[in-house]
Amino acid sequence: MRVLVTGGAGFLGSHLVDALLERGDKVVVLDDLSRGHISQIDSSAKFVQGDVRSSEDWEKACQNFQPEVIHHLAAINGTRRFHKEADLVVDVNVNGTRLALEFAKLHSARLVFYSSPEAFGEQENMPLSNDSDSRFTPAHLHQRHSYGASKHIGELLCQFEARKGMDVRIVRPFNVYGPRLQGDENGQVVSMMMAASPIEVHGDGLQTRSLTWVGDVVEAFIKVGTQKGLEGQAFNLGSTDEISMIDLATKIAGLRGVEIVFTKPNNGDSKRRLPDISMNDAIDWVAKTSLDDGISHLL
Repeated sequence: MRVLVTGGAGFLGSHLVDALLERGDKVVVLDDLSRGHISQIDSSAKFVQGDVRSSEDWEKACQNFQPEVIHHLAAINGTRRFHKEADLVVDVNVNGTRLALEFAKLHSARLVFYSSPEAFGEQENMPLSNDSDSRFTPAHLHQRHSYGASKHIGELLCQFEARKGMDVRIVRPFNVYGPRLQGDENGQVVSMMMAASPIEVHGDGLQTRSLTWVGDVVEAFIKVGTQKGLEGQAFNLGSTDEISMIDLATKIAGLRGVEIVFTKPNNGDSKRRLPDISMNDAIDWVAKTSLDDGISHLL
């Protein structure tokens, strides 16, 4: 198949590109390298440096390449950026998705939109399902939910096009970790704890997450992108094993021999995040890698 991957130089995108190439697919990567690294893109893929908000850059990526599937991962990520750069987060995530839909329609391509459990905001009723409400605190308190709200709008736009007959699928990866995940201040929790000394725990550390190995979710990405009959469906791709942040920090600190310190809570941090995975029966997928095995791989 001919597959276009936006954000293909990043953590999730580069692992997806590797899996697509292993299948024998022809792959084009569109990425602005603001967060990803060209070294993470397999040389067998064609690389186009560009901005997903630019029609001209989309045209370059599609030139002489009629994509059959578009995996749209490109977005502004990193929890600390959501409040500090809310305008950029919304601009890239919403307008990039609008163009992804536009070019998918133009080329009659299937679109896989990469949403997030953040699209549910501070919904505390678990597990999160396709019928869960999205709950966001007032914007004047903080702008943390610029990311989650932009992903919610992305899902809205996708479902709007699906109602009109477009082949769109939605995936929500839940706290994915693995090789290539950045551990800087804009990274995600496992990679940050693997890199930090001392390890920082926000708030009381009792908030829980369902951590999912990258190899498991990439398997699901491929299924969602290739399987027929999934138009308009959304999939929660995550482990159902919860762990508190203090327990995670204790586990990693013990393995690394470093200390733990407590810092102030993150704005809008959910107390729990557990996926309902019943919809994944349609793709015959569950997360298989245990957290202990995943952390062992990283170490």
